[in-house]
Amino acid sequence: MRRRYFRSFLYNILFYGLTAIACVLCLPALLLPRKAAMGVVYAFIYSNMFLERFVLGLRYEIRGAEHLPKEGSYIVAAKHQSAYETMKLHILFKDPAIILKKELLRIPLWGWYLAKSDVIAIDRSTPDAAIDSIQQGAKRMKEQGRPIIIFPQGTRVHVDATTDEKPYKIGVARVQEATKLPIIPLAMNSGMYWPRNGFWKSGGAVVFEFLKPIKRSKDRSTLLTKLENSIEPASLSLMNEAREKNARRKSFAGVAALCFAFILLAGYSALWFAVADRAQSEYLKTLANVSDQQKVFDTPTVSGYPGPITLRVPSEVVSTNAGVLQFSDLEVRGWPIPFIPIHVQTGDISFQSDDWNDALTFERLSADIIALGSIVEIVDSSLSKDDFEGKITGTVDLAQENIPKLDIVVSMRDHRVLIDALQTLGLIDERMGMFVGSGLNAFRDSETGIVNVPIYQKNDTIFVGPLAVYKLLPRDFSYRRRAKPVLTPPPVSPDASGQGSESLQGQVP
Repeated sequence: MRRRYFRSFLYNILFYGLTAIACVLCLPALLLPRKAAMGVVYAFIYSNMFLERFVLGLRYEIRGAEHLPKEGSYIVAAKHQSAYETMKLHILFKDPAIILKKELLRIPLWGWYLAKSDVIAIDRSTPDAAIDSIQQGAKRMKEQGRPIIIFPQGTRVHVDATTDEKPYKIGVARVQEATKLPIIPLAMNSGMYWPRNGFWKSGGAVVFEFLKPIKRSKDRSTLLTKLENSIEPASLSLMNEAREKNARRKSFAGVAALCFAFILLAGYSALWFAVADRAQSEYLKTLANVSDQQKVFDTPTVSGYPGPITLRVPSEVVSTNAGVLQFSDLEVRGWPIPFIPIHVQTGDISFQSDDWNDALTFERLSADIIALGSIVEIVDSSLSKDDFEGKITGTVDLAQENIPKLDIVVSMRDHRVLIDALQTLGLIDERMGMFVGSGLNAFRDSETGIVNVPIYQKNDTIFVGPLAVYKLLPRDFSYRRRAKPVLTPPPVSPDASGQGSESLQGQVP
């Protein structure tokens, strides 16, 4: 049987906790008359049955109840496979008298409640004392009109144990001889769901089946044979029934799991190809937006199913208003699942402006990003050129028109290589190179030599560290892309008409 490990663990914790609390809090009930005290016992039994049903998923079923006498006392000879049936005796029978070992009455707290329920305790000090205690107790229960419950094998029996290993004992015959009552055999399959000494249990339905009464017999061995031939085959049939149900449940579970896996695969496949198509279209749309020429760009190739989506572009040249961007071996790889980073890498990547002497080229670009709507989180990135390596981490908000809103940290190692490259391109002169180098050194970590520069936007101003370097104009928020870079003209002196000068807003200081 398939064991329910988590449910069993939870049930055992709750059961032992409930038992400990009930045994302590209900101690005053021991001072009440027996019938009143039994109300506490029933409350505990039904509370435990609630746990069995809704935590373990274990219930029970009764068959053959028509074989039980409508009133008066009788003997029930029950198969005993686990502790489960002992906790159901007060539900199966009205005020049952249970035959058990006298030693159980010595268990602290629990034994006190057993004694209060008025059981038949076997004195096993000698064989004669055992027989006498059983017969005297049975006669007393007959006078009270209570059903007498006995486990003829004397102990809990494993579901695979044979009667040669655990034979039927003569005690049940002694009880019938003393009381002259009919014996009702009780078969069950409780051990299939609740192992004899097992911590892990199973869900399902335990079946209690009452069989046809066995009449009195003068020969004890004949009586025991009749009991064995009645209870054992019926219990075996119930256990086989449980096995078949478990097999069907496994088969159904297998089919259900297969169907679920198919639905999951179909849904994942649809998502995978939809995201792949979207990635292709977004790539082409982005290039079309930044390009200043009418050009049909090559559609990236897509591969990787059912693993990460991989977009590849061998090489591309994009002409923009600011210059020409060229890259090779572009690869974008990521799972079609939100919040999982997308890896972007390229081979050589260069940018050539019309005002530069040569292109600014880097050997490799690598980045891990997470796209959450218009917010792009840069988890890690690397841009390399000779000994120079730059890294960017932080967030970029693409919802801001024209100029994305930045909150990033730029880290540079050997930044002098980059400054020299900018001087070679004619972007800055030697004097400016020294000025920039000195400024970056202010952010340099003395131990690692790495420069960490925070770049962020506050209100309408972009800051590099504590320095305000650019003030955004209203037009920066109005257009996604401008035809040409717009610079505000320099200030002019008031003319004769008295007109004022232009503002310097929008200029990089």
